[in-house]
Amino acid sequence: MKSFLPLLSLSCAFAAQGQIYYSEKVGVNDLGRAFNPSMHQLNDACLQGTPILHTEFSGSLDYLQRADQTSIKRRTFGEVHGGVNLFIIAGSVSSSITHRNATDQNTLTSQLHLKFEEGHSTLENRQVKTDVNFKDCNSHFVYQVNYGRDLFINTRLHFRTAEDYKRFVTQTKTRLLFFKKTKTKVKEFEKYAEHAVFNVDINSNGPLPTKLQQLLNEQPTYCRGGDMMPCLQTLEKLVTYSFDPNGLQFDLTNLAKVPRSFVVKSYQESGHFSAHDWQPLASNSVHEANWHRAEQRYGEAVRRVARFKAFLAVASETEKPTLEAQLEAAQIALDDAQRLRETCLESPWMSQCGQ
Repeated sequence: MKSFLPLLSLSCAFAAQGQIYYSEKVGVNDLGRAFNPSMHQLNDACLQGTPILHTEFSGSLDYLQRADQTSIKRRTFGEVHGGVNLFIIAGSVSSSITHRNATDQNTLTSQLHLKFEEGHSTLENRQVKTDVNFKDCNSHFVYQVNYGRDLFINTRLHFRTAEDYKRFVTQTKTRLLFFKKTKTKVKEFEKYAEHAVFNVDINSNGPLPTKLQQLLNEQPTYCRGGDMMPCLQTLEKLVTYSFDPNGLQFDLTNLAKVPRSFVVKSYQESGHFSAHDWQPLASNSVHEANWHRAEQRYGEAVRRVARFKAFLAVASETEKPTLEAQLEAAQIALDDAQRLRETCLESPWMSQCGQ
């Protein structure tokens, strides 16, 4: 396993030289764009240059258990620079993944997080563009784009109520959802999860390899809590494929690189000393609470939809009408929460963002 997953963190090499933000939305074409570190927003490019690709490939593995959304962010993506929530500027894909992987009072989640670094691009031979209005340049610019994939193999138990959840975690001897499949442990889990739904899934910030997607399509991924064995067999196949040298790692090399994060630098730090008059906008830290509130509501809505989908997947014909109505209502609430999130990221001073 050590040869397959050598530990490496590319971001550490640049931590002293710039700030790193997680986002799959910022790509090579955004190199040189102005960046406002107060509002975490990109503006037009004030610099031009030559994009240079630096190719590397490495990976690391983390095991996460019962992690809330804050823990997921911190342990997987670093999250905080100067008190800033890096996911403020993350796209809907990475944000949705984060919230789906988090646990709450109705869901117990364990996951294997495979993080793959796939190189980076920088902007070299930089020059200030002609006819630039320095007032629009802010104080920083996008210096580097890092490529990589975050792939989560998840096992979840969805409970109908918080009471069912508490009963399970207090009665079972083993609370990990990755466990050696013995008859005793399986029976213990099935006994206290009989009213729950056991779910195995994979999510990622980029497209899944064809073989991996095919495996998910052909194997059971939702099981009643009282009959987990089919999903446990699926989990075994997923883990075997992920650690096979001719499996996941091999297949990923044939896929296009995915932007994972980007590094910003100040103009002065990068050698543009004439930029001493380029000033950032006033700090908007007063809006931090609004950003976090909108993000939390979105996360709750994401997990609510996932929970109703799980119960609907194993429902009987008599249970389906009620669950279909609940899922429809949850989806409408998710759409509303997503619109609110997008509004509050762009305009956190709006009245609906402070409620």
